Amino acid sequence: MSATMRQWVVARRPEGRVSEADFRLEEAPRPEPGPGEVLLRTQYLGVAPVMLRYLSNETGFERPLAIGDVMHGRGVGIVVGSRHPDYAEGDAVQCKLGWREYGLIDGADPYFMPLRMGHPDLRLSYGISSLALSGFTALIGLRDIGRLRAGDRLLVSGAAGGVGSQVAFMARALGCATVVGIAGGPEKCALLTDRLGYDAAIDYKEDDLPARLDALFPEGVDVFFDNVGGELLDEVLGRIRRRARIAVCGRISEYLKTPEEYHRPRNLYRIGLMDAKLEGFFVYDWEPQFRELEETIAGWIRSGALSPLEDIDEGIERMPAALISLYEGSNAGVRMVRIDPAADGGA
Repeated sequence: MSATMRQWVVARRPEGRVSEADFRLEEAPRPEPGPGEVLLRTQYLGVAPVMLRYLSNETGFERPLAIGDVMHGRGVGIVVGSRHPDYAEGDAVQCKLGWREYGLIDGADPYFMPLRMGHPDLRLSYGISSLALSGFTALIGLRDIGRLRAGDRLLVSGAAGGVGSQVAFMARALGCATVVGIAGGPEKCALLTDRLGYDAAIDYKEDDLPARLDALFPEGVDVFFDNVGGELLDEVLGRIRRRARIAVCGRISEYLKTPEEYHRPRNLYRIGLMDAKLEGFFVYDWEPQFRELEETIAGWIRSGALSPLEDIDEGIERMPAALISLYEGSNAGVRMVRIDPAADGGA
């Protein structure tokens, strides 16, 4: 092992959009584990839209970031040194590693949320995508929040993104009758129907959204899995069926807006009118169920019911660009960066 490592630190607070100038790549000594600690060689790191809020210290679930601190991020690592009885060299673990080539975690500190990967026959990258928070979020949103039932008509926004790219597969495994996805551009919409298991796609950039919703859901929407929020959510609220369920997973349409710019809903009254449920959720609250979620999803992957779509960039140098791409809408599937070039056999 090298005596040094590379890591990305916070160089400044973002001014609106995230930029590469908000980060600085540094060389640092590789840490050594103390009592109760575990050293991991980073294999993959994920990026997520919420990271903009990390940079501005706007979350209550992440530790504050000072200028010069290593950027927060969850990843998959291989244990290369352990002074904790529950972790052995060679174990694959997903946890909060930070944007660095080697991560040091305290095995007794719940902050790091470590989960030893229980399926060594499957790809390590799935510890960022389907067997990790993105996949867990998709299943929780459908099963526990959306209460998806056989015969339901499901609509998904942000359907080509990290979570949305998995929802149709899971919905079919749970017996859903009709799955329609919303995405931006003809290429992504073709991806939804050709690769990701959707029955139909709506292009929010080109299509007449209200007309397409009316045509595809003439009797209304039973379950809406929403990753976008804003005006799109309002349009769907105008078309929900009685006792519909709306799982609010994200609102990427408003992440770069100020509160004064947020959409003011017109159709919120229909929640009460239609005896419907609109509920947000936070995947960390389901941590006690992570192992059960992993087992369920691993079974679907092995059976072919779920085929993860991963958008993998190469090299730690690409971390800021990978994050920025999320806000530009250029990714399809779960966005991540391979840090160890040998991970999963390389490119």
